[in-house]
Amino acid sequence: MKKSSSKFAIISIFVTTLLSSVIGGFATMEARNSDLKRIDQSINTVSQRVSTYPAEAISAAILSVEEESLDLTLSLVTQEGIETVINESHLIYPGINSIADVKTALAGPISVESNNPFRFKAIEIAGGDYLIIAATLDELNTNFNSNLKNLGGFTLAADGLAIFFSIFLLRRHNRGLDAKALERMQRFLGDASHELRTPLTVIKGYNEMLSKGQMSDLVDRARAFSRVSSEIERMERLIHDLLLLAELGESRPTTFEEIDLTELVQAHANDFALFNQNRKIEITLEESCPVQGSREHLNRLIQNCFSNIVRHTPPDAPVSISLKSKGKKVHLVIEDGGPGLPESAYRSEIEAMNRFDPSRSRESGGSGLGMSIIAAIVQEHNGKLELRKGELGGLAVVVDLPK
Repeated sequence: MKKSSSKFAIISIFVTTLLSSVIGGFATMEARNSDLKRIDQSINTVSQRVSTYPAEAISAAILSVEEESLDLTLSLVTQEGIETVINESHLIYPGINSIADVKTALAGPISVESNNPFRFKAIEIAGGDYLIIAATLDELNTNFNSNLKNLGGFTLAADGLAIFFSIFLLRRHNRGLDAKALERMQRFLGDASHELRTPLTVIKGYNEMLSKGQMSDLVDRARAFSRVSSEIERMERLIHDLLLLAELGESRPTTFEEIDLTELVQAHANDFALFNQNRKIEITLEESCPVQGSREHLNRLIQNCFSNIVRHTPPDAPVSISLKSKGKKVHLVIEDGGPGLPESAYRSEIEAMNRFDPSRSRESGGSGLGMSIIAAIVQEHNGKLELRKGELGGLAVVVDLPK
């Protein structure tokens, strides 16, 4: 059973990687071809003007470049191979390598790869000399490399999604889920799919616009690539959090060690205070609060609490941090003076697979899974999590962990 399930997981990841690579690779090449066509169109615009006025080839070429505001370099190459630049552009022009290249470029534009790559076309003019029309390929190569990077991020995100759903299916297949837990899981996965679909839609939209050459303005293109990169980073954060939740939900036991929770909270509180000096921060920690737990996961729990405050409260909102022993438990309270939550969101018990908070995930760039991760870590440690309205007026995250 486990062997066949493992095969299914591997096949899912393979197919997802293949599809995302093929589709993304095709879109990337289409975007490059679109940029190449735009460059050739500029070169051919000048070439056609020269063909119309062959007796005044040089003047016609310069006039065409100026009238159309084209970023092109013009040069004159004699039959002996001596070259003179007659119009400069942003291209740091290295010059033609040989007369053989010039003759090849008579049939149409060709590309020259060098430290300053360019594309050029040659036109034979009166007297047997050659007019060279050249354009830089720097922007094209930059866009292509950026697209490849985005493709890598997209493929990684798709693989992460495949892994997450494979883990879910394996867990559901290998152990029974009661009706309530299954309903909660299905609702959670629906939210996860929605959250992943949003950045994918943005990426797909910009990719289509770029591949169809609908963004010729450099500023618009830069803005598009920046937005795509931002959405990929958001997907990566979401995938990372989903995988952590899947890991926390595994039935295998976690190796615990004795940890002084006071030390962990103090370290995070010090960092928080250092980078939030506009806030009034009250810290009340018992000298030593040992618990049995996972250092990595407890660090993530505390980090998520502070990240939640940074993302969802004003920069001057007060914060209170308290930690003390209560019988056989350790009692941690981290609260803020921010806007808090809707009344319906406060509750005494939080499910590990709780619903996303879509407004928070989109407004702050987070995954919307912060509280679900906190709840899963608390559950892993056989503790209790409560969200309540704090004395400062905002949200109070209350965690009770057994010693």
